[in-house]
Amino acid sequence: MKSTWRFILSLVVILTAILAIMMAAFALPAVHSGVQQVPIGIIEKNDAIYDKISQSLQAKGFKVTRFNTEKTAVNAMKERKAYGVYAIDPSGDVTLYKATAASTTVAQLLTDVAKEMLTQQKSAAQEQLTQLMTKTTDSVKLKVLTQKLVAISAKQVKIVEVKAFPKTDEKGSGLAAGALPIALGGWIGTVAISQLIKGKRQKFIAVIGFSIIGGLGLIAVIQFGIGTFDGNYLLTSLGAMLGIMATSFFVLGILEVLGLPGLGIAAIVLILLGNPLSGLLTAPELLPNGWGAFGQLLPPGATGTLLRNIAFFDGHAISQPLLVLLAYVGFGMILFKLGKKSV
Repeated sequence: MKSTWRFILSLVVILTAILAIMMAAFALPAVHSGVQQVPIGIIEKNDAIYDKISQSLQAKGFKVTRFNTEKTAVNAMKERKAYGVYAIDPSGDVTLYKATAASTTVAQLLTDVAKEMLTQQKSAAQEQLTQLMTKTTDSVKLKVLTQKLVAISAKQVKIVEVKAFPKTDEKGSGLAAGALPIALGGWIGTVAISQLIKGKRQKFIAVIGFSIIGGLGLIAVIQFGIGTFDGNYLLTSLGAMLGIMATSFFVLGILEVLGLPGLGIAAIVLILLGNPLSGLLTAPELLPNGWGAFGQLLPPGATGTLLRNIAFFDGHAISQPLLVLLAYVGFGMILFKLGKKSV
């Protein structure tokens, strides 16, 4: 029986809607991205100076925390409580503590802001010295003021790297590019298992095997092939296994309940939304307000954060991604148990 024109028109409309969703999902985060309460810190004991600097940073969209010592600031960064910390000493020198491994984009953004802060400090000091020079004719004083003016002009931002990517992949490109393979690979793999393997028990075991071997393989490529990771291979692989398992059981469960129409739902959640909202290319706090947090509730975002925090930050701040991924595993298993599509 030939397809009716009504069916063809409906299919074309649905496919067009899917294209529109894809375009919106990939383009809108980039168009409307910006600083959305990115957590940073300031090392400053003077209330007046801290208030002045923090207000300026808050106006740019940063969430500012005050630290009294370098040690507490660095520890906060290692625990993923801050992307970077600024320190300005009485002489006007600006020091930036940054963790590039937390986000290359945020690290560069903080560097640019630090340079802007130093420029303001230098301008104020140069203006003050210039005024003093116009008020004196003493050659000795003029020489001293000129030397100070030259010294101020030569000031540079001091950067302290708290946690960087390995030299083999200094920009963390391997991790940034991992969102789509994590989502698409898990989706494709599970669809293949669902369609090619017969029997519920066999499919269940296949997904477990795919998650284990896939996790080991994924981290092997990222760590030994690309050189993005340099931490404990097995621990990081466990995180990848959980991420693949969450994706796989979610897809398998939906397919078991809905059949092939479930592929669309899985694609929307994992690829159309999960990939662009994962925050792996930039940071969740740079995505449009609310969307970054939502992206961390989807498997690609949770997996990326889990892998980053295991590999570079000694497992700090992994509670949320762990819970999110375990929830998807559990939800998928329940759907798989309840579904009746397997033969």
